[in-house]
Amino acid sequence: MSKSKKQSEEEILESPDGEAGAGLDELEAEEHEAEPVEPEEDAQEDPIALLEAERDAFQEKWLRAVAEMENVRKRARKELQDSRRFSQADVLRPMLEVQDNFERALQSFGDDVDTDAGKALREGVELIFQKFRSVLKERGVEPIEALDHEFDPQVHEAVGQLPREGVEAGTVIEIVQAGYTLGGDFVLRPARVIVAQ
Repeated sequence: MSKSKKQSEEEILESPDGEAGAGLDELEAEEHEAEPVEPEEDAQEDPIALLEAERDAFQEKWLRAVAEMENVRKRARKELQDSRRFSQADVLRPMLEVQDNFERALQSFGDDVDTDAGKALREGVELIFQKFRSVLKERGVEPIEALDHEFDPQVHEAVGQLPREGVEAGTVIEIVQAGYTLGGDFVLRPARVIVAQ
């Protein structure tokens, strides 16, 4: 306790009025005024800031959910498209064998058909073959370009190699069996080819 405080207490106790209790009350009041008042620790944050933070969190969750739904839709569309292509391929692959047989039939006629019946038969087979090819084309079946192209293992199947002068190695020099794609990017059957050494 400081010296000035002690003196003031003694003065109050020795006051001629004898009002010692009143002096003590004044002393306690002074002590209370001297103590600093601490702010409340549990003061609440700004309610607007809390609401904005909550809004931002919900908005981020919503954006993530929308992006995830879009990814699910894209994945489902791709799976459906792939499923359709595989089912189409299962139907169209045997048709390629039929087309090969038409080509062999036309080659067996040769260019010299003497009889009228033979000419009529050849013309009939050609018409059927053309119609068959147009139906396949409408379904998206396209021939694979191979002759004089560089060998591509994605669409070509090498069945042999032959030396060929004036031709760069790895170039397709002969087609053994034609290859086809569905829609230009899905290989129904690779082209079987002979490649230059």
